[in-house]
Amino acid sequence: MKILPSIIYQQNKKFCNDFLIVNNSSFLQSFEWGEFQEKLGRKIWRLQVVEGEEVFLQALVIKKPLRFGKSYLYVPFGPCFKEGLTEQQVKQAFETLVEETKKIAKTEKSTYCYLEPRKLLGNFLSRKLPSNFLKAQKRIQPQQTLVIDLLPSEEQIFKSLKSKTTRYNIRFAEKKGVEFVVPEITGEKEIDIFYNLAQKSAKRDGFLNYDKNYFKKLFAMSTEQMSVKLFFAKHENNYIAANIFVFFGTTAVHLFGGFDHNFRSLMAPYFMHWNQMLFAKNEMKCKVYDFWGIDEKKWPGVTHFKRSFGGKEITYPQGYDVVFDAKWYNLFKLARKILKK
Repeated sequence: MKILPSIIYQQNKKFCNDFLIVNNSSFLQSFEWGEFQEKLGRKIWRLQVVEGEEVFLQALVIKKPLRFGKSYLYVPFGPCFKEGLTEQQVKQAFETLVEETKKIAKTEKSTYCYLEPRKLLGNFLSRKLPSNFLKAQKRIQPQQTLVIDLLPSEEQIFKSLKSKTTRYNIRFAEKKGVEFVVPEITGEKEIDIFYNLAQKSAKRDGFLNYDKNYFKKLFAMSTEQMSVKLFFAKHENNYIAANIFVFFGTTAVHLFGGFDHNFRSLMAPYFMHWNQMLFAKNEMKCKVYDFWGIDEKKWPGVTHFKRSFGGKEITYPQGYDVVFDAKWYNLFKLARKILKK
């Protein structure tokens, strides 16, 4: 097995995304997400492990900074393996990827590579972990999420919502005249409205929010294969809630949101999610609606709200730090522990 030369790989966005979609991967591995990272000023590598003309593995690798001129490499919700491989093929493809990241790390002064998989990397790792494979120090993407199956009829989906209160709140918002708005275009005005609502939520709930330019660059990356859309809830002349979704393959992902707490009596968040499900199902032909993150300890209120819709809870595998420079890795690890204290 070998790494496909990047110039061949990078010239074909559709080739990249088709492999990911067929093998049920995340938008975080998409060609567009790589372009977005570059717009944020980060260096990326798109790697494919091939044998002959067959692609076995694909990975988007992102370089992130550390202090003292050092860095680390990050593979978000990846790598993506071709489904149906034998364990031996998975092992060989994975080892080829690790060797390539080792070469990159040497050039880029990267102390380790953080692999944060969406699926198990292979049974061979559970039997005997290489000495330079360590349990990840921290998690960047959510460890757990909640998803709704969009294949049943609208009536079946509505009836399957876990809480009677959830169904009541959706109908209540409708009766109170809350509107579901899908902007034809997402320009400066729409992003400003979203950002103001997101800032209110971040301040109230203790979330960290990105600056406005982050969202401008995110919407600029929207394509047919990885579509980024903004939704609003409006009451009379007031925008009271907003959500950003990414549509990739047959999955709709709720990535960011904002809500004006002054209008909490109108139950707009319930109304929003129900209408977003319908949009994802009917307009985008999605099969899965992903709430993108639940955690009882970190976000008890948000988690309780999402669970009121029912669905299936998913726990992702643990991540690994593949250590290339043990001395610097241990220093950064120690510094992180001290700073937490």
